[in-house]
Order: sequence, then structure tokens, then C-alpha cells
Amino acid sequence: MSPATLQEVLQRYYQAGARDLHGLDLQSVDLAHGHFAEVDIRRANFTKANLHQANFTHANGYQVTLAQADLREASLANAALIQADLRKIQGHRLTLVDADLRESLLDHADLSHANLEGANLAKADLSHANLYWANLRHANLTGANLHCANLTGAKFCRTAMPNGTIRNDDC
Repeated sequence: MSPATLQEVLQRYYQAGARDLHGLDLQSVDLAHGHFAEVDIRRANFTKANLHQANFTHANGYQVTLAQADLREASLANAALIQADLRKIQGHRLTLVDADLRESLLDHADLSHANLEGANLAKADLSHANLYWANLRHANLTGANLHCANLTGAKFCRTAMPNGTIRNDDC
């Protein structure tokens, strides 16, 4: 019998009905392709973790740290990520549909081709973020910091901009 990987242990934990990863230090862990829907990840630390194609839909991630994590093609749809740290994430094609990212740190994040439709990014720091071809339709960016963010090709429809105006370029 070979030793179980951390990913296998966490998957078994999840399949047994446990949903609490609150406060765990999971830095640099490989959880690629993992299924963790509706998990409590409040104040957990996933710095530099491999979460490629992982499913964290409906996760409770208040003050979670995901800095420098690989979130390419992952899903955090409908997740509560208030005051989360997502600085410098690799989020190409990341799904954040209807996610609550109020007051979160996303500076220098790669969110190219990401789906942020309906996301609440009020007062979030998106400075220097790459939002190339990102879907920002129905998103709330009120009070967000977009200084030096790349918005080339980004899609806007009923999008609340940092100054409170509504942008409808792509309705």
C-alpha cells in the first residue's frame, strides 16, 4: 500500500461530509482538480498552493489567503471571499461568478479571461491586475482600486465602476 497524498486525505475528509478547513496552513499544497464545494476556508492559508481546476463553489473564505496560488480554470463561484488575499494569483479563466470579494486584495493578479459576472468587488484592490478579456458584466467595482489595471477587452454591462457610474459597453 502506498502512502496517501495530502490531496487524497483531504478528498476523503470532504467525501466523509467534513467541510471545515478553517484556519489550516495549506501553503504550497497540491489540490489541483480537487472538489471542495461549500467548504469553510475562513482564515486558511493557501499561499502558493496549486488549485488548478479546483472547485470551491459556495466556499466561505472570509480572510482566506490565496496569495500567489495557481487558480487557473478553478471555480470560486458564489464564494464569500470578503477581505481575502488573492495578490499575484494565477487566475487565467478563473470563475468568480457572483463571488463576494469586498475589500479583498487582488493586486498584480492575473485574471485574464476570468469570469467575474455579478461579483462584488467593492473596495477591492485590483491595482496592476490583468483583467484582459475578463467578464465584468453586472459586477460591483464601487470604490475599487483599478490603478494600472489592464482592462483591455474586458466586458462591461450594468457594471458599477469605482466612481459609482454604470458602464454598459457590452450589453
